[in-house]
Amino acid sequence: MLANKSLADHYMQEYGLDALVATQPVSIKYVSGLDCWVIDWLREWMGESGGSNSTIPLYCVLPHDAGPILVLPCDLGQFGFSSFSKDIRLYGSPPDVPARPEDLSIDLTRLAEADRSVIRSYIGSVYSSATEAVVSIMKEKGLDRSRIGIELQGFSQAAFKEVTKHLKGATFQDCTEVIRLTRMIKTDEEIALLTRSAELNERAMQESARSIKENATFGQVSSTFRRIVEQGGGSPEHCIFSQHGCGVSDRKDYVFRKDQCILLDAGAYRANYVSDTGTTVFTGKLAAKHRDTFKRIHECIDSGLDAVKAGAQCSRVAGSLLACVKKNSLDGLEPYGHGIGLQPSEYPLISTGLDYVYHDGFGKRSADFALEKNMTVCLEAPYYVFGDVSYTIEVTAVVSQGGYKDLVMQNRAEPIMNY
Repeated sequence: MLANKSLADHYMQEYGLDALVATQPVSIKYVSGLDCWVIDWLREWMGESGGSNSTIPLYCVLPHDAGPILVLPCDLGQFGFSSFSKDIRLYGSPPDVPARPEDLSIDLTRLAEADRSVIRSYIGSVYSSATEAVVSIMKEKGLDRSRIGIELQGFSQAAFKEVTKHLKGATFQDCTEVIRLTRMIKTDEEIALLTRSAELNERAMQESARSIKENATFGQVSSTFRRIVEQGGGSPEHCIFSQHGCGVSDRKDYVFRKDQCILLDAGAYRANYVSDTGTTVFTGKLAAKHRDTFKRIHECIDSGLDAVKAGAQCSRVAGSLLACVKKNSLDGLEPYGHGIGLQPSEYPLISTGLDYVYHDGFGKRSADFALEKNMTVCLEAPYYVFGDVSYTIEVTAVVSQGGYKDLVMQNRAEPIMNY
């Protein structure tokens, strides 16, 4: 499985939990490996008159020392069967599903084995509701008198009331942060997926960057990016630019001019995992002052990377970035870093202002995380000189014991120059 199960079990043991229940789409994808785009936006009101604006009921139960149990509506069951969860529980009212295989009106032997397997998975195993499925799982796994961590944000009040009514011996506590903390340290399988996503994104970004020329529109540039990402089996997450130091945009009808300094930032999903990258593009001659500024920004990114290693506090990395900004007299540059995985920004954050303590649902924890092996972080330095130029450099690194490894090859020593 992709999820860091050993770390999840560690947190469950630390906080005295017997199971975690993921209820938010990103957490369900993480815990079960479910790859289904629709769960990100599907709401109750879309399928039920008077329904709430909450996501449709989707749950994944992760018992301590056991595999994930995925709860899905019947019409999304096919996505569940393609996940790495070996236990799929369905709910809802599919038409004409008999209680026994012998009651089927068709001859299963005439179908391919893959089709027979899917049909059998529905027979006699469909619950009337998602909460009924969760209650059944808890009782079946002996969790009805346990301490259970549940993401309360994705669990409606009505559903929570129904579950607790049938599991009076269980206690529940919000585990939203526990799952978020678990996602912070990647497994080797996750890093492999992140690498493939980053390779595709880098290739698409580089080619689209080289299409930024005098009289080209950003619509043409973003179309190039989208085409390459989709041909590579991914989906675009963002493709944005900045001109003349005026923030970022994705305005398709913008026409590039000669002798511009342009920020380009792009991201893409592949197999649920996202990548983020950025570089600076010049259209025309590169003035000496612009080359010098770019080199000083690059030096700042390098100083941040030099501070990345297992055991280093995030504040130390941020401090290295800012010290170089000061040394290089780059007033207004505010470099920072962020984790990346199933979402474009995850723990850990690398920035100023991390000197506070927050409550993770069970105890107090410093926001200034110590970097650990297999954390994956993006460092970026967007720099705007209002009314004049826009620069950026963004790279992704994997934390190792003695330093860091590049997730993919990202040569940022020079900007992209299009004459």
